[in-house]
Amino acid sequence: MIVFAIGVGNANMTELQGIANRPNDRFLFRIKNYQALQQMFDGLLQTICVSVEDQRIALAEKFSDIYFLVDSGLNASDFQLMRTMLVRLVNQINVGASGHRIGLAQYGQDTKVEFLLNQHMTKDEVMANIRRFRTRRVQANEQRNLGGALTYAATNFFKAAAGSREDLGFRQFLVVVAGANSSDSVYQPAHLVKSEGVTVMAVGLGSATTNQMKAVATASYVYQSTNIVAALKTAFETEDEAVNVVGDCVTAKFADVVFIVDKSGSIGGSNFQLIRNFLHKMVESLDVGKNRVQIGIIMYNENPTSHVYLNTFDDKEEILQFIKFLPYHGGGTKTGQALKFARQNVFVKERGSRKSQGVQQVAVVITDGESQDEVDKEAADLRRDGVTIYAIGIQNASKTQLVQIASHPSTMYVYNVDSFAKLKTLQKSLEKIVCHNIFRDAITVNTRRSDIKDGCVQSDEADIFFLMDDSGSILAEEFYDIKKFIIEFLQTFHIGRHHVRVGLVKYADSPTLVFDLTQYTDAKSLEKAVENIRHLGGGTETGAALSSMTPNFDRAMTTRGHKVQEYLIVITDGESTDEVKLPAEKLRAQGIVIYAIGVKRANKKELKEISGSPEKTFFVNNFDALKTIKDDIITDICSADACKDIPGDLLFLIDSSGIIRQEDYQKMKDFIKSMIGKSQVGQDMVHVGVIQFSTTRTLEFPLDSFFDRSKMWKAIDNMQQLGGGTNTGQALTDISQYFDPGMGGRSGMRQNLIVVTDGESQDQVKEPAKLLRNKGVIIYAIGVEGANATQLLEISGSHDRMFTERNFDGLKDLDSQLALDVCKT
Repeated sequence: MIVFAIGVGNANMTELQGIANRPNDRFLFRIKNYQALQQMFDGLLQTICVSVEDQRIALAEKFSDIYFLVDSGLNASDFQLMRTMLVRLVNQINVGASGHRIGLAQYGQDTKVEFLLNQHMTKDEVMANIRRFRTRRVQANEQRNLGGALTYAATNFFKAAAGSREDLGFRQFLVVVAGANSSDSVYQPAHLVKSEGVTVMAVGLGSATTNQMKAVATASYVYQSTNIVAALKTAFETEDEAVNVVGDCVTAKFADVVFIVDKSGSIGGSNFQLIRNFLHKMVESLDVGKNRVQIGIIMYNENPTSHVYLNTFDDKEEILQFIKFLPYHGGGTKTGQALKFARQNVFVKERGSRKSQGVQQVAVVITDGESQDEVDKEAADLRRDGVTIYAIGIQNASKTQLVQIASHPSTMYVYNVDSFAKLKTLQKSLEKIVCHNIFRDAITVNTRRSDIKDGCVQSDEADIFFLMDDSGSILAEEFYDIKKFIIEFLQTFHIGRHHVRVGLVKYADSPTLVFDLTQYTDAKSLEKAVENIRHLGGGTETGAALSSMTPNFDRAMTTRGHKVQEYLIVITDGESTDEVKLPAEKLRAQGIVIYAIGVKRANKKELKEISGSPEKTFFVNNFDALKTIKDDIITDICSADACKDIPGDLLFLIDSSGIIRQEDYQKMKDFIKSMIGKSQVGQDMVHVGVIQFSTTRTLEFPLDSFFDRSKMWKAIDNMQQLGGGTNTGQALTDISQYFDPGMGGRSGMRQNLIVVTDGESQDQVKEPAKLLRNKGVIIYAIGVEGANATQLLEISGSHDRMFTERNFDGLKDLDSQLALDVCKT
């Protein structure tokens, strides 16, 4: 029920606040007298009409598109049971063009479509064709390629041309009825179907194993009988199940999260209902409540409006109820104005923001088009205020603008879907990433920075020069971001005449030495000197600036009296007007390690020419994002010294299941090789071993096989993917023996295990992992894409040693951090 309340004259507004729906600024009105009722009639009528229509859409009966995929090799009795199940189900549900739609196909060696979703639009037609349905005669030893059939389903069944109404928000179901295990792999095809937003149900008959049906099906939709009509009917006719607060969202207890939602005319009413569903699921997954996660909602077209401030609702059920009836009006798209409104009016103490208490500030922007105003500056100002921004683009959203809006890196904070219906699939992965990041940033980032600082203390001697772009394309606030980055960088090191020395050169048309390595010998003086740097402007002659660094580094050895590790950190926002490759090569030939940091318009090819290495090349889209890469550079500098002369045993346990794509499998191999490259490998130093697992386990090489990196790298290059399921628990049990002295391990040494997985284990991991940890093995758990956060925590035993990445590309950003962590355990 929607309740509006109008207070006239001296009416008790406190009492009316308890009567009207919340938020009160939408459902509660105050007027001076009854004559004023006429003046507010039109506006009130429009509000009521919008609310009633929104409620009608929200409460409308829900229908589904349902495809049945039947094994051609079912025996006669199982086939009869299956067909009886279909007849009974169709009899009990509302089948029709506007109701549930039914499709049917069978598979053996190939897939044969019996009828598509839009072929039979009445219950009688569907029933008649089910009764006529016969499986084709299967030849002896003919393959049953369920994997191929699932791939066919993903690319052909759930399309508008085949009758799918996914783009209108109708739920999509695929019911697989199998009489035996598949002849081909089902892991990647099943993942493909589910990634399209299809709920897969698996009915295993005959010799079809439960394990394979679990690999095919979505979550709990696995059956071993055809006596499931009631369960199927309930699933097809019910909205998505309630989302519980699980995994990282249990530990993400404190955050202020504001959804900034586009309500422009290009979206349309039916698509906006899908946005409501998405918001409902996202909020439902969070631990919302007073003194926990607070929610705000801003809607915008040409003008932004806050429908929910951070302190509007304390009760989770109230806000969930309100989201169902969020109003939709249409209009233009001014995302920049919405971002500015969020900063000035919502992320403020008066409206419930707890930024001053150290609570994380998070914004989730949802838009379907290109903004009609500039977003770059407003997004940067919001991020500078400490707000982490996720940008979700739907259909025609501008990818360039999404990157400008979002926090760095865009691989973690930018999401694109090609239809509003895909928001349902996105919600699950976004929920996991948002909750993990909230927890990580609240707890583990501080721990990591403490670890980095401890590790950098061991970098007792080094000479570091900053080469700072001072060109005219850099705005005043952006120049401030560079200075802030340098100051925070300095705070990690032991600054001193006989320890870490720092110098700085700025450049535009020509280089200028601001201060040499010997000028300031303590951190406070250095910070003040950086603060006092003035921005003058000019061109971008990076090559000349690089050439000018040679005499500066030559003086470094003279003034110190001996050679130490030397670093040059180049920061630039544009393409150089002169050659950079040769002067950079000359510096590197002198043993100087160069880090190249590009911002905005910087040329990525040129950055690589400066650094000479992709690992030492960094690019961010905005100057305020410099702070996000600071720890990565510092970790890379400090990890070599921190790991020096520290022996240990390091085993990798790598998921090699069939769900992993070949290119992602290669990225895992590259990650292991990079980690080995950062380890002090040797007979009396670090020993490395690698084990792959899926349904089975394969020892690639034990800890005592190789004592030089090149042989390890060659063995890793020769590794072949196993395929199969994901039995992480059994792999953890089996790997324990390889830490023992008789199997290559060394007693009394630090022993570390790094587990990398992209899926949920099909067996229990908690006890096997606990036994390993009790044995003294330190476990790091890295989850990618579909990994289960709860299982990762059970494996590692500590939030500090668990990592989740959105995709396998994220692994390349972990190697330096892990190398430092492993040394310090």
